[in-house]
Amino acid sequence: MTPYFKLFFILYFASALTSGEIDKTKPCYGHQANFDMQKVLGTWYVVALIPNRGFPKLRRISCYKMDVSETDEAGLRWLISRKVDTPSQELIQKIKGTIVRQRYHSEKPFDIWSRAITGINGCFRQLFSLETNKTSLADAENLVTYMQLHIMDTNDGAGPYLVQIMWGKLISAVIYRREEGVSMERLEPIHDFLSDLKGYQLQPLICTKLEKELEPPAFQRP
Repeated sequence: MTPYFKLFFILYFASALTSGEIDKTKPCYGHQANFDMQKVLGTWYVVALIPNRGFPKLRRISCYKMDVSETDEAGLRWLISRKVDTPSQELIQKIKGTIVRQRYHSEKPFDIWSRAITGINGCFRQLFSLETNKTSLADAENLVTYMQLHIMDTNDGAGPYLVQIMWGKLISAVIYRREEGVSMERLEPIHDFLSDLKGYQLQPLICTKLEKELEPPAFQRP
């Protein structure tokens, strides 16, 4: 299993497999995250994740760079019009409000688009993911689950941290920093926060730094 497939497997199935205990009338459990779009934009590094039961046992989880950018419904509809000859009305109707794109710089870079949920700060519903070298949205993976972006500063001098809370089955959260590297001790406040929010949490898994940084071709850069 390649590092790219590991990362895509983790993020896709964490999004696509929902828990039966989630109340669909309260996206993200109604939690109001510490979220500011301007503070979230830009480059982050995956430093750790907190798994749920059933998460596959992997020898390592690779660290990747991830870029967050903002667009609006008009921008995403324009993208779809370029990649889809006759987009369905159902697809168009899903594209409303503020949209964020997360670009993961793996061996095969891919994007995940999500739309903001009105009234719940930092809560987004994931729409679809697509490898950046694909030219047809028919190749995209449809996503239907909620995720939430929450900024934390643990006063250890290493913050801020971006905690992506996953409201799915395999992963509880993905943790990012503006710089690479983290320790188990520094993750304790984040682990405690998630325990208070979602109940018992497994121990974090710290990612392994790539041997070399992956720089995508110019046409694939944000």
